[in-house]
Amino acid sequence: MTTEQLDKSFETGRLQLSTRDKFSHFGIVFFLCIAPSVLLTLHLTAYLQGLDASFKDGEIGFILVPPFLAVIFYMIQRERLRFRLITTSLKWDELMKLIKQIEKELNWIRVSSNKRIYIARTNPGFFSGSWGEQITILFDTDRILINSICDPKQRLSITSMGRNRENVNALQDAIQKASKIQIPSKSSIGSLRLFLRLFS
Repeated sequence: MTTEQLDKSFETGRLQLSTRDKFSHFGIVFFLCIAPSVLLTLHLTAYLQGLDASFKDGEIGFILVPPFLAVIFYMIQRERLRFRLITTSLKWDELMKLIKQIEKELNWIRVSSNKRIYIARTNPGFFSGSWGEQITILFDTDRILINSICDPKQRLSITSMGRNRENVNALQDAIQKASKIQIPSKSSIGSLRLFLRLFS
C-alpha cells in the first residue's frame, strides 16, 4: 500500500485498493455487466446497419436484471472495504503481541508490518469455503482500524464463509480482553496507596 493510499484509508475509513485489486474485488460487478453490454451492442449495431433490431422475448429482462444485481453487489463489495474502528489504550508493541497470537491461531501469513500498518493473508485449505483473505490493520493514536476481505490477489470470490468476520472479531475480542486485565503501572499503584493512606 502506498503512502497516499494509507493516508486516504485513515481519512475515509475505507480500505484503498490498487487498480488491479479493484478489478479483482469488484470482479462480480464487471462480470454481471458483460452479457447485457454485448447484447445491447449487437442490437445497436443491427439498428445502425438498418437490420431488424427489435428485442425478442426475455431479452429486456436479460438486459435489466444483471445490471440491477451488479449495483447490489457493488454496494456490498464497497461496504466490505469499510474498516472496523476499535478504540484502545494498548500500545503498539502490546497490540503486536496480540496480533502474533492470532497469527498462530488463525494461520495469518504476515506480508508487511510497521508502526502504521500491518497486512497479512491466509491460505486456507480447499474445503474451507474461502480462497484466502487479506487482513489490513491500521494503527492510530488511541485506536486501530481493521479490515478483512477476500484476498484480491486470489481468484474471484464473493464470500469467505464467515472467515472475514472471524478475523476481525478475533482481534477485537483479544484487545477487549487484554484491556480489561491490564496491570496498573507503578505510578498508578503508588497513587492508589497514597489515596488509601489518606482515608485509612
